[in-house]
Amino acid sequence: MNQENSSETKKEIKRIDASYISHEIQHLLHFDKGFPFTFKEVLLRPGKAVREYLRENREKYVKPIVFLVFAAVIYTFIIHLFHIEVLIFNIKGFGGTQQWEHNLDTEVINKWIDSHLGYSALIIGFFMAIWTKIFFYKKGYNIFEIFVLLSYVFGVFFIALLFFLLLSKLTGLLMITQIGVLLLQVYFVGAIGQFFGEKNLINYVKSLICLFLGIITYKYSLILLAYLIHLFK
Repeated sequence: MNQENSSETKKEIKRIDASYISHEIQHLLHFDKGFPFTFKEVLLRPGKAVREYLRENREKYVKPIVFLVFAAVIYTFIIHLFHIEVLIFNIKGFGGTQQWEHNLDTEVINKWIDSHLGYSALIIGFFMAIWTKIFFYKKGYNIFEIFVLLSYVFGVFFIALLFFLLLSKLTGLLMITQIGVLLLQVYFVGAIGQFFGEKNLINYVKSLICLFLGIITYKYSLILLAYLIHLFK
């Protein structure tokens, strides 16, 4: 009898159906506390928004990893839908790899990267977080808090880049994408600099260096991985 009463008091778990999925999507996209709100805040005031998330209020923001992965999924879906070919995180032709591709297994690496952009951004974020921690060690933020910042910024990066890519596709002007990438690099530097103190010019110089070193470390780590895959194949 006790077991029966215990089982009856357990909360009934409803089956996942169309209504459940619809509710989850609405919850994610709720403007006041969802993806659009988080995107708007991190786009317009990245440093302040992330500081607010870390220190004051986390309820109204989508969690950083969820935000990044969801943005990457949207990006990947749209570029495949419109057959847009763009090389962001892979190592095709990077660092003169074409001259010694017979010693590298770049195809495997590049395919994985192009199919898992969210995870690729997380890996870049890891390298950038290390450099950012080194250059801003006096600010007192730990590497995980810095990683939160970079996750949000990369999420905005994907959605904003998607806008420029679609505009370039519709107009046939490659220059739009090139300008967009340049503007997003400026945004990236500005976001990190603002997070650590928007009134200090040296913070923006440091953030530019961190961006450069993070990308370089990521790319050459992939080249090393491609070489090891080829070596032990």
